[in-house]
Amino acid sequence: MAGTGFLKLTPKPLDRASFAPFGEVIDIGGASPHAINDGTTDRYSDLARIDAGAHGDPVIGIYVARARALPLQLTRLERHREASQVFLPLGTHRFIVVVARGVETPEWDSIRAFITAPGEGVSLRRGCWHHGLVALGDGDRFAVIEGANYRNDTQEVVASSEITLLEPA
Repeated sequence: MAGTGFLKLTPKPLDRASFAPFGEVIDIGGASPHAINDGTTDRYSDLARIDAGAHGDPVIGIYVARARALPLQLTRLERHREASQVFLPLGTHRFIVVVARGVETPEWDSIRAFITAPGEGVSLRRGCWHHGLVALGDGDRFAVIEGANYRNDTQEVVASSEITLLEPA
């Protein structure tokens, strides 16, 4: 794709195997709970790892998003070299995750889009090229866990060709 043509990207359902090169799916599907609090609560432990690197402890923030209109022109990708980044919806809303392989720059031909199941979250690996949050509803809220140095740990690269994110199939 580098410098030629354009790409139309349709989000596919998020699944553990397809998303594994980019991070982890955070969901209770396939996990076994442990009863706690006198049996009134099922605890699903160790669903994903947080990699905060050597530059500070993980921090938790809440993002309140505005819906993105689809089709959406994707003009750049970003990455965080020092820490992973976790997005957990605070509700049953879905969102779109756009990711690509690459080390120093994104491998534009590898760009993928996934749509989460209701309430499903993701943990993006340290260094994973991704698009900013693509929320589908105004006011959708997300708990975001990232390294404390995230403000200084964002690298952006402008797309070399036109990329259009389409409506999910």
